Amino acid sequence: MSASKTKIEDALANLALRLKLESLKLNEKNEAYLLFDQKFHVTCIFDSNKDEFILTSTVGGLEKLSTAAYKKLLGDNFFWAGTAGARLFLEPGEGDAQDTIILREIVPMAMFDEERLYERMEDFVNAVEYWTTEYPKLQQGGGSQPVGQSTGSFMVSA
Repeated sequence: MSASKTKIEDALANLALRLKLESLKLNEKNEAYLLFDQKFHVTCIFDSNKDEFILTSTVGGLEKLSTAAYKKLLGDNFFWAGTAGARLFLEPGEGDAQDTIILREIVPMAMFDEERLYERMEDFVNAVEYWTTEYPKLQQGGGSQPVGQSTGSFMVSA
């Protein structure tokens, strides 16, 4: 096992302990899955080729060609003002299907440790919560002001 993977396994074990989970480990695809508050899914991925740890979550759908919504996404992505340090991505839908809004954060292994994982996970989950409630407003061309700091809770369900 590589030093990075060992570091991740130790950090995930610490995170599981802090969140009162029985265990949290990478599977054979180097992924681990979490569900927060019974509604926010977070996938943790170790990319051994790039030596990075990635947090990712699908937060919702977006009507195609919604200029106001695209402006909001770009604005909140700028300097991570509305993403708590993560990045928003749009995955194009097939044909007339909605585009998918994905929140992703990449943590280089050089900056990775147990405390950083916990802090980044907390901020990430709060950003997921914000965007899960924000994207429906984008369908009507609206949206709230970006929130740099989270206001939600950091709760996990096993």
